[in-house]
Amino acid sequence: MTLSPPHDSEQAVPPCDLIIEPQPLSGQRNMAVDAALLKCAAESRRSVVRIYRWSEATVSLGYFQKDRTEIPRSLSGLPVVQRLSGGGAILHHHEITYSCVLPPTHPVRHRPYELYQIVHQAIMACLQRQGIDCILRSEQPPVQDTGSVVPDKQTFLCFLRQDGNDIVVSSGQKVVGSAQRRRRGTILQHGSILLRRSPWAESIPGLCDISPAFSSSQLMGVLPLAIANAISSDVAERQLTSLESSAADQIESEIHGQSGSKLVSDTSVAQVATGDSRQSQSTK
Repeated sequence: MTLSPPHDSEQAVPPCDLIIEPQPLSGQRNMAVDAALLKCAAESRRSVVRIYRWSEATVSLGYFQKDRTEIPRSLSGLPVVQRLSGGGAILHHHEITYSCVLPPTHPVRHRPYELYQIVHQAIMACLQRQGIDCILRSEQPPVQDTGSVVPDKQTFLCFLRQDGNDIVVSSGQKVVGSAQRRRRGTILQHGSILLRRSPWAESIPGLCDISPAFSSSQLMGVLPLAIANAISSDVAERQLTSLESSAADQIESEIHGQSGSKLVSDTSVAQVATGDSRQSQSTK
């Protein structure tokens, strides 16, 4: 499944830039770069797909998770950042993270929820190539009740929540979750692909735990272009531009200077991307 213009529009699908971060980055830097890409997209006619990792275990809070006292004691010593997107908190540790930003000229702005399925279908194809039996939760037959409590939207961690667009394995275990932020016609969607369980969340297995033969390096070899090709047939790999890098530097500096807080505050979020729309949706 790839993106195509709606039937009632002649608007073309814009080209897509692919950014693959060569080294893991801090949580502050990763969130600052995503925010900078969203900011720059308002004036752009190109989509951007970014693939990145995390230099240390980090908790990211969903946009509406403002109360830091909700962070479990087991995670309280970790760095904390706040995403522009909604949904539950994520413990970013052994994972691959993607983000994609679509400009206002992209036809999918008229049906943004479709972007979840388009990107997740591309990810599933990469996983299935390695023998991972995965499917969208909405397409999975009911899993036999094992007596465990079914998590709901009040559960703190994203990977203990359930949404129809989650990518799950045959047991029902979630291995990929995504979330969106929409502003001034632009869309930011980012998601986590869980590779291995973290010692800070041992109850949540990753792909390598589920299938010992799974190769994360093989996934990294095919995933970036697979997602970018799902966004556009015209893909070019590049690094951050000087404008994007400078915007990320400014945002990161503002985050770091907020009275020692490691959160992206409402003020910083507003400075990143202003506008009337504050929609934030999630499969996390």
